[in-house]
Amino acid sequence: MRILSFRLCVSIWLVTIGAVSAQLRTAPSSTKGRVGTYTPHDPAVTAFSGLQTIQNDRIMVGVDSRYGGAITYLSFANGENMVNNFDLGRQVQVGLYSGPNPYTEKGKQPNPNWTGLGWNPIQAGDVYGNPSDILAFRKEANLLYVKTHPRHFALNDVLGESYIEHWIRLENNVVKVHAKVTLFRSDQTKYEGRQQEMPCIYLNGNYHNIYAYTGNKPFLNDGLTQIRPPIGFGDIHPTEPWMASTDDRGFGVGLFSENSYDWKKGYFGTDLAGDEFTADASYIANTPYIVFDHNFTHEWDYEMVVGHITDIRRYMYDKPRPETGPNYRFDTSRKGWHYFNAVDSGWPVQGNLTVQLTNKQRDLIQSPNVFWQGSSNPKLYLRAAFQTQNTAFRLSWRKPDDATLYRTEDQYIDFPIINDGQFHTYEIDLSNKQGWLNANIGLIEFRPPPNGPDVNGWVKMEWLATSTNGPKGNNNSVVVVPNDPLAPAVCEPGIAPVSVQKIRLIHGH
Repeated sequence: MRILSFRLCVSIWLVTIGAVSAQLRTAPSSTKGRVGTYTPHDPAVTAFSGLQTIQNDRIMVGVDSRYGGAITYLSFANGENMVNNFDLGRQVQVGLYSGPNPYTEKGKQPNPNWTGLGWNPIQAGDVYGNPSDILAFRKEANLLYVKTHPRHFALNDVLGESYIEHWIRLENNVVKVHAKVTLFRSDQTKYEGRQQEMPCIYLNGNYHNIYAYTGNKPFLNDGLTQIRPPIGFGDIHPTEPWMASTDDRGFGVGLFSENSYDWKKGYFGTDLAGDEFTADASYIANTPYIVFDHNFTHEWDYEMVVGHITDIRRYMYDKPRPETGPNYRFDTSRKGWHYFNAVDSGWPVQGNLTVQLTNKQRDLIQSPNVFWQGSSNPKLYLRAAFQTQNTAFRLSWRKPDDATLYRTEDQYIDFPIINDGQFHTYEIDLSNKQGWLNANIGLIEFRPPPNGPDVNGWVKMEWLATSTNGPKGNNNSVVVVPNDPLAPAVCEPGIAPVSVQKIRLIHGH
């Protein structure tokens, strides 16, 4: 179950219809009990019965048919399970969010506690105790694969028009997961981007120390931020793309998602202890904003590192470093960009983002959260075509430690545009903008100037980079393919992996 929590924004321009964040699944009453009320149901696929695990000499991980095939078990070798399974809203799982909000289907209304969730299928099941349906399962020596038809959390026994798949394997003390979501909604309305849970991790009450790096010196072994209960549920913006939950000795689980700076944290309960069926739980989640089209597909990787916080951070430092400035080519996907109020031409993306502009006050085009130094990026270059009623467009930015995007005069710049509907490369010169040069950048936004004329047109964005030549490289990376044909390479939606012996060339995030 969940505590209903909306994302409140300081700026009026972020208060938009349906723009509700990812939400936790812990009811107020559940944090007071000591024994879980969820009774596991019989599995939907007889070949997949109950808990199925894989392990090596360091860790064990498992999925359970009674919980929709979500990850319900994670432990050190010969240790106790760390994953909380108090109800079907916990676990390590993927939660999907879109409009409309509130959401009803087949005459069924959302549970009164969860009317603000909107369209929300999740991997494990619903608040009424119905697990999600399992469509496919496979187990090998170092592979667990599950394809799930998820249920709407707030509705009673209603399947969401989507699939969630994950491929799970172990490498030393790391659980490596490739995940895929596929939507096939009959409702073809274009809803704005919302925060997803990709994934969320609920650990038992012992793991009540939450760690993140939130300073201005990432990847320099600067001091971590440690958060202890009481911990309110809400956004956190690490400047290294990972978080961890540990016990008081520093042992637990770290979550890594490449180039991802949108996260949430929380702790529910007061006992600071308990096993997998008691109510106390810590919560960390990677929560990127994503626009879900009716026919959308999305694939990504995440990793869970089991160990001491020192070892967890050391592992994170061995991962590829994030980009130090904008480097986006909108060829086959949005690259994490999303909209509030505005909509684009839909999925699949074909060479550019074509965004309709009809409201100068509310049409917002935002990047994913990032960490860049303004001084390292004095000029940006935007390849775009415009057809609007204004001769300028606006770039705004948020600092990583700002609560929201304030859009004050020192945090935006207007640049001239040509309204001929043709592609031009626009130089955005920030070399004299002290509010940019002296700041770290956590997010950028394009929009029509709200103090200009009314708009009724569009912009087509092909790429954004720090060079007139466009994005550097092709954002490709090389990974070793697991010895299983069901375990795909990490690909941006719409990009096919190219196989060369046991190596695939894949499109990066």
